[in-house]
Amino acid sequence: MGIRLSFKHVSLRKKLILTSIACLVLPAIGMLYTTSVYSKVIIREHTLGKARQSLMIAQSQVEAILEEMVSISNFVQFDPEIKTLLEEAKESPVAARQLTTRLEQIAGEKRDLRLTLLTRDGRAYSDYSFYDFEPQLFFREDWFSRAEHLTAFETLFLGGLDNYLPPLYPEQKYVYMTARALTETVNKPPFAYLMVSRTENTVRELFAGMEEDVFLLDENNRIISNRNPDLIGDRFENVLPREVPASPEIIQIDGENQLFLSLPLRFSGWKLVSVAPYEQLTGKLNGMYQTMLILQAMFAIGFLLALTYLLRRFTKPVLALGETAKKVESGDLSVRSNIRGPDEIGRLGRSFDFMLDRIQQILTQVEMEQELKRQAEMAMLQAQVHPHFLFNVLNSIRLKLLMKGDEETALVVGSLSSLLRASLSKQDEFALLYAEIETAKQYTDLMKFTTRFPIETRWQIEADPFTVTVPRFILQPIIENAYKHGFSRSGGLISIEATQTAGSSLKITVEDNGLGMTPETLEELKKRLNYQKRDLIEQMAVGERISSAGIGLFNVYSRLRLLYGERFEMDIQSEYGRRTSVELLLPIENTGEDDHHV
Repeated sequence: MGIRLSFKHVSLRKKLILTSIACLVLPAIGMLYTTSVYSKVIIREHTLGKARQSLMIAQSQVEAILEEMVSISNFVQFDPEIKTLLEEAKESPVAARQLTTRLEQIAGEKRDLRLTLLTRDGRAYSDYSFYDFEPQLFFREDWFSRAEHLTAFETLFLGGLDNYLPPLYPEQKYVYMTARALTETVNKPPFAYLMVSRTENTVRELFAGMEEDVFLLDENNRIISNRNPDLIGDRFENVLPREVPASPEIIQIDGENQLFLSLPLRFSGWKLVSVAPYEQLTGKLNGMYQTMLILQAMFAIGFLLALTYLLRRFTKPVLALGETAKKVESGDLSVRSNIRGPDEIGRLGRSFDFMLDRIQQILTQVEMEQELKRQAEMAMLQAQVHPHFLFNVLNSIRLKLLMKGDEETALVVGSLSSLLRASLSKQDEFALLYAEIETAKQYTDLMKFTTRFPIETRWQIEADPFTVTVPRFILQPIIENAYKHGFSRSGGLISIEATQTAGSSLKITVEDNGLGMTPETLEELKKRLNYQKRDLIEQMAVGERISSAGIGLFNVYSRLRLLYGERFEMDIQSEYGRRTSVELLLPIENTGEDDHHV
């Protein structure tokens, strides 16, 4: 409570500075903490994924080696030629030689792959010389008793065995071996035993380029391959000074964090285990994270200092303006803040300084504006001319012209009077087709009087002009467009047709044989007229300006589209140098018993 009261009496300037600092520091601390937590999780997941991917690659390669050995065993077991040669080799040295050759062919070009075939009667066949190793010694091995009890489709996997061919592989201490009992049927005893072996370095070479220390363990957790050959044959628990953890796990060995991963192999119950220093795997990522953290802290401190300085500088005019306001409040109206500048504070100080001086000016300006407004209203009233006065004057001129016998000019004045009356008088949106045609005829009479070239107008009205109503002033803009653009260089003919179609629609066609439009102009005009009702309303709401070319057609199209929507159609056809045709298709609706309008 005391803190809130003390903060209440702090100046606006200090409040602004303290609030800005708090708004910067608190989110920065939260962001740094959140970034630290999530960065550690991301680094751990990234490191774990990378180590798992590396171990999976080694897993697939080791499984490929073992699968190749199993495939060779399957091939020998189901090869009828080998079974035949084994029977013949009892009596025939040639068959024995052929059997040895066959084993050499199966081994192929793999230098570390060796095949041994032992029969139950003690005979032996191999793809290596008996001078290097006597195959019958396999009968004395401890593991051979397990091979004797194998079924037809079982394979015995052996790893970490001493190299039984030191003359062939003097640098290799260990080999892998698979043993298979060859039988004709399930119930019969095996007729031979097949041993397939490969040197241990075949697997060890796969671990050479890996960052992790990878171990190949048998089903008893005995090491059968590692980059350090001295560890082969030892139990993994002796290398890892703790119980084997679940995979994956980060464990501590000799005070260092180690990433432990384990993946099983598809064959033999063996598995791959990798142990890698966690800090070594995450060294680069941790370095990047720490560098980023230091940079963020430096930027935050620098920004905090700059913010404090700028806030003090920016709020200094506010402090001065507050002091000036206190003096004005005490009654000293002559004091001024003298604060100037292009920003809001400068404008506020300037306005505050000139506030008292401008009060009288504002009152005087208001009085002057009221006087000017009254004068403008009076001038507008004086400038207004009653429409009836204008029509009476035109009729008087027409009568005098008739009295003088100038019927042609009198006809033009009468047409002008009627056209002005129709334009200025307040009437409904709709008018009879007859009235619309009369208005258009009055316009053509006036145009005959003003145009340089003779232009003939032909009317063909097949619809009933006294029962059909149309929106007012839809013909005059189209006819005006024909006069203005079609006959600017020569005379011609304008044809106006009005027919009622079978679908209760009114079809109005205005066609001229004037200059016409180029295809490009026609296409541009059609694009401009290609508006929906909603587009027209939005266009009119924003006050979009329309090009002067075709403005009469656009006004007619806009009115009719707003009135009828999709029920209204306008079609414009033109051939440059020959003709232009504007066709309107309006719906006819029955609004009353005797009232039909479009």
